[in-house]
Amino acid sequence: MPSRMVSLAILVLWAAGAMGLFTREILPDFFRGSPPDMRSVARADEDPAPVRWDILVKDDPSDGDNMRSVGQARTETKRRPDGGSSLISDVTLDSAGLLRGTPVAGHPGERLAIAGVCEIDPSGNLRTFRTSVRVGKDHDDLIVLEGTVRGRSLQVRARGPIPALNWMRSFAYEPLGLVQNAIGPIDRLPGLQVGQTWQTRIVSPLTGRVQEVNVRVERKGAILWGRDLVPALVVVHQMTPFTARTWVRPDGLVLRQEVPFPFAKLILQRAPESPGATTTDRRGGGAR
Repeated sequence: MPSRMVSLAILVLWAAGAMGLFTREILPDFFRGSPPDMRSVARADEDPAPVRWDILVKDDPSDGDNMRSVGQARTETKRRPDGGSSLISDVTLDSAGLLRGTPVAGHPGERLAIAGVCEIDPSGNLRTFRTSVRVGKDHDDLIVLEGTVRGRSLQVRARGPIPALNWMRSFAYEPLGLVQNAIGPIDRLPGLQVGQTWQTRIVSPLTGRVQEVNVRVERKGAILWGRDLVPALVVVHQMTPFTARTWVRPDGLVLRQEVPFPFAKLILQRAPESPGATTTDRRGGGAR
C-alpha cells in the first residue's frame, strides 16, 4: 500500500493532468459559446429591415481590388404572428456578365431571377424552404428546390429542365441546424468566436445541389466596407471541391460572402449603412 506522501503525490499529479486537459480541451469551447444556428440567425435582429447586397465578380482572382457588378440581392426577415420567422431573398443576376472572361463566355446572356424563402417555426427549427430560378421574362420557374423537415430528416425535391435536375432525396437534419441558400445571403451570424466549428447545408438554386459544408471561424481580420476599414471575423466554408469565406463584423453583421462556381467566384457584398457611403463594388474593396 503506498505511503501517505506517495498517495498525495499521485493525487497532485492526477489533478494537474486533469486541469491541463480541462484547460486545453474543454475550457476554450466553454468560452467560445455555441456556434450560430437557425434560431439565433432568425432572432438576431430585434427590428429587422430589408438589406441590399451588390453581387460582384472578380475577373482576376489575384486582384482583390478589381470587381464588377453582375447583379443585386435583397434579403429580409419577417416575423410571423405564431412566433416563427420567414427568411426571404430576391436576387437578379446577369448571366452574360457572370460568365464574361470564362471558357463559356460569348453565349447570349439572360437575366436570372432567383427567389428563396425559409420558414422557421417558433422553436427556431427549419420548417420548409423553397428556392426557384426564372429566366428572362418567363413566368414559369426553370429550376425549383423544395425542402421539408420531418423529425430529423430534411426531405428535398428538385425540379429542372433536364433529368439530372429532377430528383428527391432525404438528408439528416439536426435540431436548429442551419440550411442556407447559396445565392440568398444570411444577414447575421451572431455570437461568433475564433475557433468555433459547425456544419451546415448549402442549397444552390443554380446547380440544383444540396451540399454539407464544414464551417470554421478561422481568425480576426478586417474588410474595407464603404469608406472604412472595419474589423471582421473571417469564417471559412469548406465544401468539395471549393473553399469560400464570409466576413462578419464582431456584432454579427455579415458584410461579405463568397459563392464559388466552377469558372467564377461571386461576391455578395452588403450595401453600406451610411447614406453617404459608397459601396466598394465596382472598384472592389480589399479584405484580409
